[in-house]
Amino acid sequence: MENYWDILINDESFSKEDLFLKVRDHYTTILRRLYDDPADIPDYRIYFSQDQVSIEQGMTDGYTVCAIGRKNNRIQTFSIHDLYDIENFENAYTWFQDDVFVVFDFCADGISPLQFITKAFFEELFNQILNNGVKRVKIGYMYELLISSGIVEFFYGFYRLNINFLQTLSATTYESSYADSRIIVPRYEYYRTSRTTGLKVEFSDPIPFNAENLRQVRKLLELSDDKLALVIGESGKIRGLTNEKPLVHELEIQIRGHLYWNIIYEGYHRISYWNGRYHITLNKKTVLTLQENLGSLSATLSDMQLNRLETVIMEATKQTHGTIIMIGSPEDVASETARLFNMKRCIGIRRINLEINREIVPSLTSIDGALFIDTDCNCMCIGAILDGDVASKGSMARGARFNSTLTYVRRQAQLSRVFTGIVMSEDGTVDAVTVDKVIRLNIGMR
Repeated sequence: MENYWDILINDESFSKEDLFLKVRDHYTTILRRLYDDPADIPDYRIYFSQDQVSIEQGMTDGYTVCAIGRKNNRIQTFSIHDLYDIENFENAYTWFQDDVFVVFDFCADGISPLQFITKAFFEELFNQILNNGVKRVKIGYMYELLISSGIVEFFYGFYRLNINFLQTLSATTYESSYADSRIIVPRYEYYRTSRTTGLKVEFSDPIPFNAENLRQVRKLLELSDDKLALVIGESGKIRGLTNEKPLVHELEIQIRGHLYWNIIYEGYHRISYWNGRYHITLNKKTVLTLQENLGSLSATLSDMQLNRLETVIMEATKQTHGTIIMIGSPEDVASETARLFNMKRCIGIRRINLEINREIVPSLTSIDGALFIDTDCNCMCIGAILDGDVASKGSMARGARFNSTLTYVRRQAQLSRVFTGIVMSEDGTVDAVTVDKVIRLNIGMR
């Protein structure tokens, strides 16, 4: 009997090992589309059965397995008698066809959208190979569609959450404004024991959370903010509002604006949608603690605003040169932007939100001068030359970037304007400069 792999490849110039490497390379590419930081891509392994072996024969004689890792082209070959001998088999995606198998272990524990994305990817890839031949595979144009289908299936299967409805909600306005809200959703198997306590506000009659009730759901989102979240309960209905954090079996949806949202599930996994595609980011513990490091500015900011500012600052650290980010209230930033522009001391740009458009932050901070953002992450000024009187002591140990920021912040304080400067030096250090103190942030430029 001809081996399944040979039938599938149907090309004597292309070996099974070549096919395995090709699958690995396509899989790496789709993960690169998903992860914002390439360092976050799991060091997955793919296991291919080398030969066509029935279950009975495999249990007796074993299976010959080829294993390929993400980071090298060396194919390891070994024998097993049970698929459970494969590391992390219970959490991997496994495909069977005609007594051959492929196992993707992406180093995840428990449920993961990668299981569904991998399933969609692998089925499409092998369908193309079967129909078009191994050398004529063109799957790049399918990546976003495969990622989307996997994410939609995952969240509906485990949470009965309709991602398409979430997209519609984030694109729907209420009194000309997009939502800036939070929603808590339980795992499906916990529906019957979903929150009945801990609600700050409980609706007398739970309200359906579905597309048929779009206008009312969008209106209710206005009740939610960084302190209160809408709670979905049994039967997929909104039960009320809570000020408590999500439970272990619940996910948190953060709608941040037009077609922009985050989902945090299992406590630390995060999937986001912005700029027209999905992103996976590791929800790492913040190292900035901006609440403590923005001086008197922080007293007026919500947790959501602080998180957004942290996002912009972390993006700025990705560029290799030093820079300055000057943060102030919307009124003070608008006023200073106008003044500096009129004095030809900055480059004025149309208002843009840098948390939503975070991918351009490294570019905007790559030129000399300061970038101004307000506490909502809006920017209208880049490359600004900071001015001010030399009215206080600087530091000869630090460069012009640090000292000009110190002078500017103190001069603005004399004019009753509160600014905090984030100074990123070429030596890799990052400082928060307020009128009262200078704080070394526990991060470094990448």
